[in-house]
Amino acid sequence: MKRQSFVFLLIFSFAAGLIAQNPQTSRVDQTEANLRRHIEYLASDKLEGRRAGEPGATLAAKYIADQFAKVKLKPGVRDANGKKSYLQPFSFTPVRDPHGAAPASELSAPAKSYDTANVIGILPGTDSKLKNEAIVIGAHYDHLGHGGDGSLAANSKEIHHGADDNASGVAAIIELARLFKSEPGAVATGFRNKRTIIFIAFSGEEEGLFGSNFYVNNPIFPLDKTVAMINLDMVGRLKDEKLTIGGIGTATEWKEFVEKNNFYPLPGLTHEARAILGRSWGKGSDLGFSFSLQLNEDGFGPSDHSSFYRKKIPVLFFFTGTHNDYHKPADTADKINYAGEASVISYVAAITKAIDQNPTRPTYTVAKSSNTGGRTGFKISLGTIPNYADSTDGMLIDGVRDDSPAAKAGLKTGDKVVKLAGRDIRNVYD
Repeated sequence: MKRQSFVFLLIFSFAAGLIAQNPQTSRVDQTEANLRRHIEYLASDKLEGRRAGEPGATLAAKYIADQFAKVKLKPGVRDANGKKSYLQPFSFTPVRDPHGAAPASELSAPAKSYDTANVIGILPGTDSKLKNEAIVIGAHYDHLGHGGDGSLAANSKEIHHGADDNASGVAAIIELARLFKSEPGAVATGFRNKRTIIFIAFSGEEEGLFGSNFYVNNPIFPLDKTVAMINLDMVGRLKDEKLTIGGIGTATEWKEFVEKNNFYPLPGLTHEARAILGRSWGKGSDLGFSFSLQLNEDGFGPSDHSSFYRKKIPVLFFFTGTHNDYHKPADTADKINYAGEASVISYVAAITKAIDQNPTRPTYTVAKSSNTGGRTGFKISLGTIPNYADSTDGMLIDGVRDDSPAAKAGLKTGDKVVKLAGRDIRNVYD
């Protein structure tokens, strides 16, 4: 027994030495350090909760644009003067006053219009043909400011920091952009992208998907050439390796891609080190872990991928789960699982690579509807996808789920619901 322990310690020490010599170790450490730096800033008191249209969100947009510039992504927009910019400005009018404390079931007059912007950076493709197709990787950067509409902390006026929701997703796309741009030869991810990759930080998500809805109606790259949209929303609280992926039913290839790439080697281990430790543990050379995947077929849900799916673009939605701090001031940077988020980023990078390197674009399919809606778990009963921007004379329908009550009743995209079961309908909250 003592001899076996000695042999194991000897083997482990040797493998640890290989870890220390491996440049991958420093890359993993750098990723975690970068995630921490991004999230701590975005979720800081200085940004006051990043409510769309308010000064904190403007600071967040500038920070994200600066990070895109730092890794040399190309600006995705031209401003009114024709100058290249990372900012795609738009205005929105929320259905209700975002600073109101009343629950959503209590109607109020529409709020004023707010100015904000999506942040867009482009990594051009390198293949002569496939560069004309794009993969969008997105995350929303806005949150709830000092509470009000959307807050689950009753009557709280404290800063809702939004570290997990969704500074975590924004930090992830910034870090993915850095990894994909690494030189030479994109060593951090092991490939040069053939297709164009578009990184978008959306605003106005908490108010009703305004930023992503604006983008799909004003795209900087043709939607019919956009082959996939990957959305990261709340990816900072990985626990027990449980990772939810929505949109599995929106492309025939998705299930194979997510399952085939569901392996994350222990950080920093070379193949030789994994082989040595693996033999000692009887696990071959595949020492590492896999996520416990919670797969959801539906392409709709309460986040920005929904805007793309209703334009018939295959989507994948990554989410590490809800928690007691959701939409409360307590969603702070110190509670983020940075190592866990780094593993999610590695997984998303592998899936992005699988999509990018496949010469055939993903095959769009109509997904089965789900009874739950991603982060919040609300139940869908009517089967309509509402347009949140419409607020005074009915609920405009942006989409209808197949085989839903709405579809069976003959409702179609573009219809407006003005009365239901004898009750006047003025907006989505009615």
